[in-house]
Amino acid sequence: MARVLEGRNRTNPDEMASFVDKFEELEKEKLREKMSYMERCRRIQTQINELLDDAKDQGLPKNVLKGVVKAREFERKADAVMEALEDDAQALFKDIRQALGDFADLPLGAAAVEREETSDDDRTAAIVGAVKDDMTEDEQAAWDKAAPKADAAAAKVH
Repeated sequence: MARVLEGRNRTNPDEMASFVDKFEELEKEKLREKMSYMERCRRIQTQINELLDDAKDQGLPKNVLKGVVKAREFERKADAVMEALEDDAQALFKDIRQALGDFADLPLGAAAVEREETSDDDRTAAIVGAVKDDMTEDEQAAWDKAAPKADAAAAKVH
């Protein structure tokens, strides 16, 4: 072992060796914990794979099952975002989501919502008007229902 100089701000060789030994012991313990964790994860992944195989055997494609789970996760995230908003913003959030349907969940839909909230230019109004003109009666009813009260009269004109 190399000689360790003792003095101010220095430890004696025995203390230093005990720190090194303890450090090595903790590193080994950490590695054991990692391996134990990985083994538990591997068992869970095996159960997931078995579940997916069972679903496939029953006629439910794996990608559909995974897609539904991912969609539910996104819904929970969207609900958390909405809950973080103030009451008046929550109402607007709900109205926009209802008006756009699934389109609001996509990046293009989010961009459209943001643009509509921040811009009242004529081109945007013309696009919104053209979209409204192409709507079915059910879509128009959903749009009118989600529209703020001030826009309800304007929506009936189209």
